[in-house]
Amino acid sequence: MTAPPSLDDLRTAFDGAVPAVVVTADAAGVPNVTYLSRVRRVGDERIALSNQFLSKTARNLAENPRASVLVLDPTNYDQYRLQLVYERTERRGPVFERMKADIDLIAALHGMSDVFRLRAADIYRVVDIERVPDPPYRLAPPQPWGGRDHRPADPLRTTAELAARMGRSTDLDRTIGLLLDGLDELFGLEHSILALVSEDGRSLFTIASHGYSEQGVGSEVAFGEGFIGEAAQRCEPVRFGNLRQIAKYSRSVRRTFEGQGGSPGPMIDVPGLEGAESRLAVPAMSQGQLVGVVMVESRRPVAFDEADELALSVLAGLLAAAVDADRESGDRDGVDPGPVEGGGAPVVTGSRVARIRSYTTDGSTFIDGEYLIKGVAGRVLWSLLRQHRDEGRTEFTNREVRLDPSLELPAFRDNLDSRLLLLKRRLDEQSAPVRIERTGRGRFRLEVHCPLELELGADA
Repeated sequence: MTAPPSLDDLRTAFDGAVPAVVVTADAAGVPNVTYLSRVRRVGDERIALSNQFLSKTARNLAENPRASVLVLDPTNYDQYRLQLVYERTERRGPVFERMKADIDLIAALHGMSDVFRLRAADIYRVVDIERVPDPPYRLAPPQPWGGRDHRPADPLRTTAELAARMGRSTDLDRTIGLLLDGLDELFGLEHSILALVSEDGRSLFTIASHGYSEQGVGSEVAFGEGFIGEAAQRCEPVRFGNLRQIAKYSRSVRRTFEGQGGSPGPMIDVPGLEGAESRLAVPAMSQGQLVGVVMVESRRPVAFDEADELALSVLAGLLAAAVDADRESGDRDGVDPGPVEGGGAPVVTGSRVARIRSYTTDGSTFIDGEYLIKGVAGRVLWSLLRQHRDEGRTEFTNREVRLDPSLELPAFRDNLDSRLLLLKRRLDEQSAPVRIERTGRGRFRLEVHCPLELELGADA
């Protein structure tokens, strides 16, 4: 005889991928059916249901403290019916706070922060779990998602292997490559993004990505915007397993609210993989400070679990330490390279002349009319190119660049080394006629492959 399912067997159904359905009845037996945003397991015998729009449910429970919840496993469409007895309502404490964080994230991603708020977490004791027999019209199993099954046989050993690879690296650029390539090779995570915190401490910039047709190096996201921005603002992991279902449910709630005359705010488009079903973003922390965010995504529903979250958090922490170490070494290493012998810029050949224009207000820089980069990285490039034109310079140190007042770097934790790496990657990505190559610790070379025409643009 098959043992009845347990709450542990239903863990993927509790990931919030598909909204659950709760049924209650008043003293006269009149039922009320409604959808739930979240169901969370509380120990081996209890669950918590999110209480947001459940005024009728609350009235029924006051008369008849029993309920039934239907949950669905998004990986195989199995359905389970849970018979419940209401015990209490919590408006504070760890269960409430964890559920509130989940609800707040859904609201933030869909412009519903003023409406889609958790009022309470209702705690129920589970008295029976029943697998619902397959109906004649059962949906077909989920279609193959077109990627590899990323789960390693031994997650701890795999995490240790990638951590060891990163630990042997002495170059931040290589460490970043090892992380993103290793997530693909060892974990099967084909799509990943690394964003670092900007100098203003209110936004992030993409310094590397893996598995995308457009790498997006230099793209920016504000704190609180999308998955990356939310992970940065909260300084804690953000994970969802069925984005399309969540979006459908949120749009339904939004339409209901708008139909009542409300205005929930603008929808926020979450950037990333087209058709993504699952996303996991974790903060990269070092010495109590947020350094960046690592995000992975997949077209497979419920692709990530707690083990993935823990492994990625460990690796993100190692990367954050590497960024900090690189930043500190940039302060210590490198000496003034002195004047270039012979004077004058090195002779470059070829019929093409690259026209480079920069704008002083925000450092926006264009090559032959095509946008390249802005901000600190744009101002760095403009400074290097002027010195190359006027003094024939090709060899530089991080230290002397850091002392350039035109870059408007903050006095503390200026992020210059990361911006130089961003600039290098962006120039490589765009096959620009100007490149940056690291020549030693705290030193780099400017390589110019054709004659340049520099223009300082007039700001509007």
